[in-house]
Amino acid sequence: MKSFINIVTLLFFLYTGYYCHANLNGIFLSIGVFFSGLIIGVLLMNILLNVKNDKINIYKRKLEKESVSSDEASAKVQILESKINVLEKALENALKK
Repeated sequence: MKSFINIVTLLFFLYTGYYCHANLNGIFLSIGVFFSGLIIGVLLMNILLNVKNDKINIYKRKLEKESVSSDEASAKVQILESKINVLEKALENALKK
């Protein structure tokens, strides 16, 4: 929704710039084109930054999922190692008797 609003605003200012170019003369034309171009540039950069930030957030979520799965795997390994140690001690005790 946010990028739709940005695109509509961008189109509005493009139309405004075209209107200024078609109907105004002299200094007003220069001022209108300058501000329209400035606002269009800001909106374009805003759209590009939103896309970049979305990609970064997706990548962060992916890294978090991978780190959680690796933590789970290491926890499983530790549990299995402790079970093996307990079984080895039980076997040693059983052999001593």
